[in-house]
Amino acid sequence: MSDFHASMDPGVVAYVEKARRDAGRMAGIVDLSPDQRRLRAEILARLTAERHPDWLSTFTTYVTLPGREIPIRVYVPAGDGPRPAILYLHGGSWIAGSPESHDFITASLAANTGAILLSVHYRRAPENPYPAATEDAYAALCWAVQRAEALGIDPDRIAIAGDSAGGNLAAACALMARDRGGPAIAHQILLYPTLDDDLETESYRAGTDPILTRAAMKEALEAFLPEGAAADDGYALPMRAPRLAGLPPACLSIAALDPLRDDGLRYAARLTEAAVPTVARVGPGLIHGYVRMRRFSAVAEAEFQAVCAEIRAALDLPARPTW
Repeated sequence: MSDFHASMDPGVVAYVEKARRDAGRMAGIVDLSPDQRRLRAEILARLTAERHPDWLSTFTTYVTLPGREIPIRVYVPAGDGPRPAILYLHGGSWIAGSPESHDFITASLAANTGAILLSVHYRRAPENPYPAATEDAYAALCWAVQRAEALGIDPDRIAIAGDSAGGNLAAACALMARDRGGPAIAHQILLYPTLDDDLETESYRAGTDPILTRAAMKEALEAFLPEGAAADDGYALPMRAPRLAGLPPACLSIAALDPLRDDGLRYAARLTEAAVPTVARVGPGLIHGYVRMRRFSAVAEAEFQAVCAEIRAALDLPARPTW
């Protein structure tokens, strides 16, 4: 095993090798066009696709707005009465990803927490740069609260979550909801989020992640943020927000070998300084996107289940068998 692989959890190494073997050239991320990156995301997602348990139902609905529609895939675990919900924003560097590519992740969250989960699609860069995706995320949040009764959702127990670029959108939504007078968010769950455009951090320079590289993040940020778009309100880059007080309690799940590790750690520290109840977990030996690796890695599975336990506690949901 190389020194590069030696620092990774063996299950993560097995996933990376399988991805490279089964996806071929599409396992790479740099020097691909936006369309190729989108196709790559869907191909890689098939490597971990699973049939849902029989007690988890799904359907797709849409938020219809002037000039656009926002697709939302809804996951409903068996149960009665209004229940908590998680509004989920998928990752993909703002360029790729979809509710389909993230089906294993979102189904896993719904199944292991018992919450109704709303998986939101949004306009993607570079064709639709900031603030398109961010405004779509906030519009979906407002829609979910307005349609809570029809969806069987308790409007007082809605969390917002996302991974990678979706973690950026989730954090931005929390800021926007605070600044725009609602909707109220009970909890925010940020999985290996992108929160800043500083590519000179120690974790970026380390280059220990074989999937997400510093060069790939540079491309993603350039696609998402037009020249001068990253104002200091924090909606584009939440780390730039001048004030984090008044935000909902947060859980950050951080991978130790991820170039975004230091983003997550710094944001967690700022939230704590602002008196926002915050839990920050760092998964040893894990890399970016670890949640989809949990069938390969016992460490990834343990970290994922710990996040689910945090969500259940925050939303007052009972413990349940794992899936």
